[in-house]
Formats: sequence, C-alpha cells, structure tokens
Amino acid sequence: MGFFDWLLGGREPSCGGDGRLQAAVARVIGSVDPRLQFVDDASPRLCPAVTHALAYADQVVACIPPRVEMNPLEWSQSPVLRAVFARPADVSETLAGSVDLQDFLASPAAAGLERIFCMVAATRIEQKVLGVALEGDQLRQDVPQTTVSFQHFRLFAFAADEVTLFQRIHELVLEGLVMAALQGIAAQQRQSDKLGFDHHLLQSRLSLLERSRPGLDALECHSWRGRDLDGLRRQLADNEAALAERRVAGAGLETVLSTVIETLLAAERVIHAQRLSLRLNAMNVLVDTGEDDALTVPLIEFSTPTAAGARRSAFLASFNRDAVVERRLDFAAGMRLL
Repeated sequence: MGFFDWLLGGREPSCGGDGRLQAAVARVIGSVDPRLQFVDDASPRLCPAVTHALAYADQVVACIPPRVEMNPLEWSQSPVLRAVFARPADVSETLAGSVDLQDFLASPAAAGLERIFCMVAATRIEQKVLGVALEGDQLRQDVPQTTVSFQHFRLFAFAADEVTLFQRIHELVLEGLVMAALQGIAAQQRQSDKLGFDHHLLQSRLSLLERSRPGLDALECHSWRGRDLDGLRRQLADNEAALAERRVAGAGLETVLSTVIETLLAAERVIHAQRLSLRLNAMNVLVDTGEDDALTVPLIEFSTPTAAGARRSAFLASFNRDAVVERRLDFAAGMRLL
C-alpha cells in the first residue's frame, strides 16, 4: 500500500493474513471510530481481542439447540412450542404480530424467499404457586411448585437458510460487544465532562470565598458551613487528582481503543450465553428428571449489554412465508386519522 493509499483509504488490518479476522477488525474499527485506522498500532492491538471475541461467538453458536419448525400444527409434538406458547394459536399470532418480521418481509432481502429462518427470544417468568401433586398413591394439596411462562416475544436475525442464520448470530455477538464498548466509552466521556464541570465550579467557589464574597448560600441557615475553605480545597485537590489520573490513563482515541480491547477480552462477562434445559410437565411446572410425563425443553439463555442485565431465552425457528399474515394498508383507518 502506497503513501497516498494510506492517507486516503486508511490501513489494512495486519492479523497474520487471516481474512476473516482482518474483516472483523475492520468492522470493529468502522463501528467504533473510523479514525482508529490511522492509529499506528490499533490493528495489531485489536487482533488478539477480536480473536477472543470471535472464538466466544463460535462457542455461543455451538451451544444453540436444534431448530424448531414454528407451525401451529407442530405445537402438540414440539416440547419447545408447547412450553413457550400456551396454545397453538399463539404461534400464528406471534408471527403475525412481529413488527420486525413484517419489516423484513417488506425488505429487498426477503424477495423471493419461501422459507424464513430466525431466532425467537422471550422473557422467561417463573412463579411460585401451590398446586396439586401425586406422591405415591396419595394426592397432596397445596404442594409448592414453580410454573414457567414466556412473554415479550421478539423475532430477529432473519435469514434465508440455517447456515446464513448462524453467520448472522455470530455477527450479532460481535455487534453486541461493540455496543457494550460504545456504552463504556460514553460513560467515561460523561464522567470526564462531569469532573471538568465540577473542577470549574469548585475553583470559582473557592475564589469567591477566598475574597470573602459568599454566594447565594449566604441566604441559607448555617451558611457559615459554606466558608469551610479547607474542606473546599480538599474537594478541589481530589477533583484535580481524578482529572490527572484520567490524563495519565490516556485520552481521545487511546481511551477509545483501550475500552474496546478491554470489552472484547471480557466477552464472556459482557454477553453471557448458556444452554438451558427445562424439565416441564404438561402444565409447565418444573419437575424432577425422574417424572415420566415431563419433557425436556432445550433453549439458549443470554443477557445483552443493552438490557441492563436482563436475561432472555431463545430458540432457532423456521417457517413458511405463507404462514405469516402480512400487514396491509388500512386506507379507511388512514382517512379517519386525517
């Protein structure tokens, strides 16, 4: 690459000739701050962190349970559909009510597709109840039980086939880590801005008090406390120490790069995904593994950096396009809004 190519087009990531890794590094840089491509050691420093993130994404994809045919006619035969949806009609209603799915079907990416592959996510709710249970030959009342239900369904990662779906999930893991890094960068910037504002405020107040010119706090009771010059000087010193610490840690692109690397290396903690196997009976009550009438419901459970630690359960799904009731323009309703 010549000088003008470097100047106008940035630098190619140097990751040992691994094309997949190079593309991922370039994607991270472009998503976080394109100026990072002009930092001399940005790509070499990012390569190990991105390698770790990609390896973790491989682990996440590997622990996803087998795909489920999302069809109301399959409800009675599918442990996942029976556990997640209270009745067969809920399967169709979930497909028809998904705004994300409707938007995908209306996009060019869905043109000509007869089958859709995606992930279905929901919030798992567990409730403690008192129910009836058979113990030996005796029917016991008021037995503590845990029921499981699901709500807040979302469909995402739409694809034309299962291979592409896995690729999309893989990309989503990396995108989620980048999103978490951006949140950390924004939080650091807010903290720096706050420290700077506090520094200016403390300096101004100290200057006024040193000249025996109290502010409006003189109107308050016990305003003598506002003239604690030693205490104010200590606050200012602490503030300046915090600002100096941030300057030593680095600023600008260096802070951004360090935060991204730290987030990618902590992929397991940022996006925690694990295989989940629920043992449920026909009433969606959690039971022991020894009960004959119970079925094992395989799911994947994960948390996202944008959901404040909330955990979601999900499964792979596929369905025919004609199983979805697509939106139609309601001209009558539109006219009523005019």
